[in-house]
Amino acid sequence: MRSLTRFAEVALAAALLLMTGAVARAQSSEQAAARKKVIADLKEVGYAGDVMAQVRLGVIYLTGDGVPKDDVEAVKWLRLAADQDNPVAERYLAEMYFKGRGVAPDNEEAAKWLRMAADQGDAQSQYNLAVLYSQGQGVPRNLKESLNWMTKAAEQNLAAGQMGLGVAYGNGDGVLANPALAAAWYQKAVDQNYVPAINNLAMLMATTTNAQVRNPKQAIALATRAVGGGSNPDYLNTLAAAYFADGQTDQAVATEEKALARDPENDSYKKAYEKYQATAHASR
Repeated sequence: MRSLTRFAEVALAAALLLMTGAVARAQSSEQAAARKKVIADLKEVGYAGDVMAQVRLGVIYLTGDGVPKDDVEAVKWLRLAADQDNPVAERYLAEMYFKGRGVAPDNEEAAKWLRMAADQGDAQSQYNLAVLYSQGQGVPRNLKESLNWMTKAAEQNLAAGQMGLGVAYGNGDGVLANPALAAAWYQKAVDQNYVPAINNLAMLMATTTNAQVRNPKQAIALATRAVGGGSNPDYLNTLAAAYFADGQTDQAVATEEKALARDPENDSYKKAYEKYQATAHASR
């Protein structure tokens, strides 16, 4: 079976949910002067060592919430919190090193901070560290170590971790391939309405030779749901594969055409389209 997906790049998206409390209320309901007062108050307690204020200030400067965006200032506040062993700040700081924002890019330094946060049980950091091990960025490539951290994230109900574990079992990355276990972990993320996992489970059900997992009709339903939940042309490609697996060749051709319209240079889409077209012509 072909590889279903690659692990996503490490991203800040999950951590940005941290903007709560006074800062979030000021952003949504107060005037600029009130926001400045909130930020000034946060600085006062942040300089006094309040770790949550330090993290919030890092986010404020990172996102430009009431102040000009300033990655260097963001790193300053995040480092103060990270030096107090705050796992969210450590995860943010790792991202800054990974992306080279406010500091020189340094994957090894990024991995160091991620490991600190992951060791404290931060699920997103565990997932991100698993990604680095799978890609060999900042650490030696080690699929078994990647599987170890991905499992920890998945067991904390992180949807991305559950999908990552599904990928590992689906592809046999660091473990024996097991389509049934892959499907089970994908389903946990699907139950959280995680669209990439919906797509992956659909592709698995459409393409696996495992009789317990293969289910083209369910694959069509899942892939249709993924297409409705995101604009990624891969979702159309999966839907086309599901139609083809179910014997609906004309639908497969038409759907793959839509995927190609969004990504005309994708060789995988081109090969799938040619395959579906050839089968459709042969059946007429």
